[in-house]
Amino acid sequence: MYVRLKKLREENGYSQKQIADYLEIDQSYISKIEKGTRNLNEVSFNKLCLLYNCSPDYLLGKSDEYEHPKISFRSDETVDLFAISKMNQVVGYLNLLRKMERNIKDD
Repeated sequence: MYVRLKKLREENGYSQKQIADYLEIDQSYISKIEKGTRNLNEVSFNKLCLLYNCSPDYLLGKSDEYEHPKISFRSDETVDLFAISKMNQVVGYLNLLRKMERNIKDD
């Protein structure tokens, strides 16, 4: 898991400090998580799934299915990771609704 966490963070251009602030934990703890010496709690784990728009199975390495978000955000020190995670959540709900609508039409 820690390899994917670091990879996702770097792919999105986020610093460890940005992720730490988002998770409301110390930056050194993020470093330890990425090195595999510490674990995430369930709340932080779920928040990262929302932020990176990935499934828990992908983050845990149980699946390789990952679709990069179609919404892109400029990454700098002022980026609001809370807003990004909420946008990803909304997009996820919209995709679920579209899928449900297709299933209803197919019945």
